[in-house]
Amino acid sequence: MSSNDVFWFRIAETIYASFAASDFIDFNWQDYVGYDAGVEIKLKARNVSYEMDGKKDFKEYSEIPARFIHSKGDAVALAPGGWRPLAFIPNGAIVLFDKNAFGTIKKHIDKSGTPVENSIQVVVDLFQKREITIDPKPILLEGNNRFDKRLPSLEEMQEELGFFTGKMQERVPNLTIRATADSLPQLHRASSAFFQGLDEILEFIDEMYRRYESGEKFDQTLTSFKEVVGLARGANVKEVHLIFAAIVFKAISGEKHNPTLRLLKFNKPDFLARGNSFNGALDIYSLILFLSEIRNHGENVFFVTADKDLIYLWNDMNKFMMVDDQPGVLHFDMMYFLPCLHQDEVAELESLMNG
Repeated sequence: MSSNDVFWFRIAETIYASFAASDFIDFNWQDYVGYDAGVEIKLKARNVSYEMDGKKDFKEYSEIPARFIHSKGDAVALAPGGWRPLAFIPNGAIVLFDKNAFGTIKKHIDKSGTPVENSIQVVVDLFQKREITIDPKPILLEGNNRFDKRLPSLEEMQEELGFFTGKMQERVPNLTIRATADSLPQLHRASSAFFQGLDEILEFIDEMYRRYESGEKFDQTLTSFKEVVGLARGANVKEVHLIFAAIVFKAISGEKHNPTLRLLKFNKPDFLARGNSFNGALDIYSLILFLSEIRNHGENVFFVTADKDLIYLWNDMNKFMMVDDQPGVLHFDMMYFLPCLHQDEVAELESLMNG
């Protein structure tokens, strides 16, 4: 269901501002940097009502200075248009959860459901008083298989769901958990089908890391893009998975320590030993899952995570992703991967990606 929430603020002793949840404009990457550093950022919204001493004013667009109190490492909500603090998740929302986001709940609410000392009230209220549905798909797909480099089995998913549901019900007994034992076989089948050829994806990512680590250079040109896609095909990466080749290209051809490279952990010297290729592939898949949920639920779906690299990547790439009504189809503006692409090269690039 959609939300009819209204966000209401006192911005000075006698000045109040309010706007509907649907008029909130999601934060961007630069906002996240300020939020993370604890400095002032601007709340941006449409159709803002102001009230002062009984007099009312209205602005079609407004920016309200704000500084947010939050604990270091707390999760935020990825949104269709960017990201937002948890307090801005509206009633009726579908909220995807990953494993590290559960740490935010434990940090603020104990096993008896009591707010812990120094907890942040808006976080407690979100999970204990608001009407939201938690969808733990990303948690169920993570498993504990980083070093095995495999997706969890159906039995492992069922065990993880039981563990997650039990822990959540201790702290937030009124929340609705969307995944059930009956729905897991469908999720497992869909994930297994998408990741048929996972070994080839991981082999390709590992090989591209070795090349990057050895100092091999890839510039942001169609020629280099073709080379990377050719290496992916040479590793038997399936056509449907060439998006992974494009994302790896973005990582190794962009500026140093760009968000895509950081997500894949190519900036870490122990990349191979820690099995980071599996984690990177799964994070990318989590974002694809999120896009699928946006298709199903529109603007009222959010992805709660405390993974800073995932937050940076979503901020970097979400405006280049397009959702439509074709299930299983992901559309990307290829300018994300090749910002200097010429118009006469677009058809050649699309042909390359479509096999």
